[in-house]
Amino acid sequence: MFVHYLDERQQAALLHYAREVMVADSAIDPEESLHMEVLRAQVRPGVQSEAVPIEQLRDLFTDQPSRVILLIELLGMGYADDEFVAQESKMINEIASILKQTDSLQNIGSWVRRQLSLLKEAHELMEV
Repeated sequence: MFVHYLDERQQAALLHYAREVMVADSAIDPEESLHMEVLRAQVRPGVQSEAVPIEQLRDLFTDQPSRVILLIELLGMGYADDEFVAQESKMINEIASILKQTDSLQNIGSWVRRQLSLLKEAHELMEV
């Protein structure tokens, strides 16, 4: 949703960590695959996943908006299949800690869950 605000390197790191969240539970659900396709459609043309070391994320996502966007998108991936499992939570909590966002993670997660609920409701309204 906000991916276009990130620069190309940030988008590349987002793709990498979104995939890491997607496979954290050793299963890829159709909803997670769809969420990944949506993320890829939002990045600039030519941007490919880049495995930025987790400890370097703070230096890559240097401002508050980019850090929140990363967490929004990773939490969105975590909740994509309606099963936010311990492995996904652990990874996202570690990233939030590195980004110094642990205090705001609960609020970001609440926003993501509301947003996903509204999207689901919209899809239900569109079904005839």
